[in-house]
Parts: sequence; C-alpha cells; structure tokens
Amino acid sequence: MASLKKQAANSVKLTSISMLVTSVLQIAQLLILGRVLGPEIFGLIALVQIVIQFSQLFLEMGITDAIIQKEKVTKIELSSLYWFSLFVGLVLFVVLLLSAPLIAFLFDETSLTAMIQVVGISFLILPFGLQFQTLATKKLEFAQITKNEILATAIGVLLTIYLAAFTGLGAWSLVYGHIVTSFFRSIPWMISGYRDPETRPQAIFSWPSIKGFVTFGMYRLGSTSINYFTTKIDQMIIGITLGSVALGYYSMAMNLIMQPVQKLNSMINRVAFPVFSKIQLDSSKLRKAYLLITNMLSSFNAPLLAGVIVLAPYAVPLLLGDEWERSVIIIQILCLYGLFKALGNPSGSLFIAVGKVRWSFYWQLFQLAIIPLVVFLASLSGEIVIVAAAVGLLRVSLFYLSYFVRIRQIIGDSLGELTLSIAQPIGNSAIMLAILYLINTQLSGIGTIGIIIIDAAIGMLIYGLLVFLNQRELVVEMRGFFQKRTVVKEG
Repeated sequence: MASLKKQAANSVKLTSISMLVTSVLQIAQLLILGRVLGPEIFGLIALVQIVIQFSQLFLEMGITDAIIQKEKVTKIELSSLYWFSLFVGLVLFVVLLLSAPLIAFLFDETSLTAMIQVVGISFLILPFGLQFQTLATKKLEFAQITKNEILATAIGVLLTIYLAAFTGLGAWSLVYGHIVTSFFRSIPWMISGYRDPETRPQAIFSWPSIKGFVTFGMYRLGSTSINYFTTKIDQMIIGITLGSVALGYYSMAMNLIMQPVQKLNSMINRVAFPVFSKIQLDSSKLRKAYLLITNMLSSFNAPLLAGVIVLAPYAVPLLLGDEWERSVIIIQILCLYGLFKALGNPSGSLFIAVGKVRWSFYWQLFQLAIIPLVVFLASLSGEIVIVAAAVGLLRVSLFYLSYFVRIRQIIGDSLGELTLSIAQPIGNSAIMLAILYLINTQLSGIGTIGIIIIDAAIGMLIYGLLVFLNQRELVVEMRGFFQKRTVVKEG
C-alpha cells in the first residue's frame, strides 16, 4: 500500500512537470505564431485545431479509459483493440479526406480543404502507439510518459515555429508540425510495445472480446463530445458568421486567458474530488467545502485576471505586434468569462462525488443548446466585441443558474455565502486594479516593459496586503485543504 502511495505521488509530480513544460512550449508557440502570422492566418489555425481536437476524441473513443478501468485485460482483448484502433484511425482519415471540402465550404475558407485532408495523416500514425501509452499509464510508468510527451511536444513546437517564421508556409506550419508531433508521440511507444512480448499484438481479432470496451467507449465518447462542443461551439459559430479574422482575435484572446486559468485551477480541482467524496453524506460539510473551494478559486483567479485587464494594452502590442491591438478589448471582456468558467469547475467534482453524474450530462446538453443560440444572435451584430461580451455575461448567468437548478439541491440554500465568497476577492482585485490604473497615469518614460514589471510587482503587493487585512482566515483554511486535513469543521 505504501509503495502504491509513493508511486501515485511520484506520478502526480511527473504529470505536473510534463504539464508545466508542455504548457510553456504551447504558450510560446501561441505567441510566436500570433506575432508572425497575424489574426487572419491565426483564425485558420484555430479552425484546423478544432477539427484535429474533435477527431482526436473519436480516435480514442473512450476505449483508453476502459483499458485503464478494467483490472485485467487479456492478450486477445488487447490484440483485438489494437487492430480496431488502427481501423478507427483509417476511417477518420477517410472521413476527413471526404468531408474537408464541406467543412471548408461551411467556414467559407477554401484553403481549409487541403489542410484538413493532409492533417488527417496524423490519424494513420497515432493509433500505432496509442494503446502502448495507455498500458504505460495503467502501470503508472509516468517517467517514460513524461519524457516522450515533452520530446514530441518540443520537436513539434520548434518545427512549427521554424516553418512559420522562416518559410512563409502560414497555417500549413501547424499542419506539418502536428504530423511530426504525432510521429514522435506514437513511434517510440510502438517500438517499445512491439519489443515487449507482453504487449506485442497478435495477429488475431475477436469482436465479441472487445464489444464491451466499445460500448463503454461510446458512452464516454458521447459525454466528451458534448463537453468539447460546449467549449468550442462559440469559435465554430464565429468562424462561420464573422470569418477567420474575427475568429483569430477571439481565439487568441480565449487562449491567452484560459491557458493560465486552467493550469492555475488544476491543482485545486484535483484535490476537490477526493475531498467531496469523503464527506458526500454530510450536506453541511459539503456546503462548507464547496464554498471554501469557490473562495479559493475566486481568490486566485480574480487578481490574475484583473492583472490581465491592466496589462493587456501594454503586453499585447509588445508580444504579438500592433496588428493585434484590436484583441485587447476582447481579452479584457473575456476575463469575466475566464473567472466564472473557473468558478463553475468544482461543480463537476461535486456531482460525481455524490453520485449525480446524470445531472452533469443533462447540464452539458442544456449548455450545448443555449450557448450557440446566444453566440449566433450576438454575431448578427457583426461585432466580435459584442460576441465576447455576450459570452462573458452568459457564463455568469450559467454559473448562478447552475446554483439554483443543481448545486442548491446538494448543499442547501447558500446564495448569500456563495456571493460573498466570490465578491470579497473580486472587491480586493477591483481595488488593486483601480490603484494600478492610477499609477499608470503617472508612469512615463520607462517603456512598456518597465510598466509591466512595476504593475506586476505593485499588484502582487497590494493584493497580498488586502488578503492579509480581510481574508487572513482563508490562508489557514487553504493550508489545511492542500494538506488533506479536515478543512470543513462543524458549525
């Protein structure tokens, strides 16, 4: 048991390292591609990425989760699943090959046709190593997983940046970079998998042996597809109604906000599920834990996003160039989206912990219906800024609607406490933001970099002081939360 705990702790550490390194590489790629290629080409890249990411869901089909979940998988099952995975990859390649003209027509971008068809090659490559990586995950072999992931990402990012900066290939840089990343992500696993007699697939296929895996996978695919659509449907509609330039501005803004927000929140959300699970039968403790987690998320994200609002007018031209200046207001508006998107994340862990998984599924379906309607109506204005404002306000509305419809049923009436747990960090962040704006009116002759450094330093000092003055108890509660102590006392 102690060995398993040590293995699990080491796995978390290695996963965190992999996530950190790959995130830095991906953000660097995002900024460099944005600066080199400009909003219109970046909009095309966003469309290609949507196709890649959605197709990736079908490649895995939830079967990887089924392999990990099942305690013992036989050689016949593994061999059959391997050949089935290769078949799915071939089907995806053919589907993208044939549907590319239709997708390009839908987005009114003829250049998408060839890019989507070529990027489909990656789905012929990835299945060769996918199952071996899944088996390594099941065995908690995260050292090798981390090495392979960092190597593949680094090679792909560096190649993409080189092609974009020095060859004039434009959006094709991402296509070639993705294929090369797929190669280095898959081939090392394929080589090690075929060398090992335990994992080497046999020349056998049995549909009855894998029918249960596929059935399980289809349910997971349905859930993940709906979740993916709810996060990307806004970009799809913008691409169709407002074109690639508007999508370029919007996609860049959304990426710059959500990349740090998601990484910042992952640690809290990782701890939230086991905490909720341990106290699932005590609604009073659940309420206290949920309010504490919401307060923590608000306390981390509100100052971060307030800083983004202040620094965006200086950082965007510096990092991306003057042609991205129009995205500044979009970034500032979408900070509202980023905050309430982060605040809504713990609800998923809460519902799973108390056995209300179906509620999450129905909620995803509701969002899938309402988000495209709001985005489409806002896009009729022809202004991407109005779309961004609509998306931000919708996210706030969905957060509170989720409380009334779902969360209140589990933790009881807590609207006042919930609002206070959010309002206090927002108030502190607003004070910080106002002071920084006043300071910036007096700063001159120190350059953009100087302003960014001064704002960041003073902002952290101001917010830290405000937390010390009126949120001191939060620091104590956070320490207990991350040490997995009892952070939700009675009364």
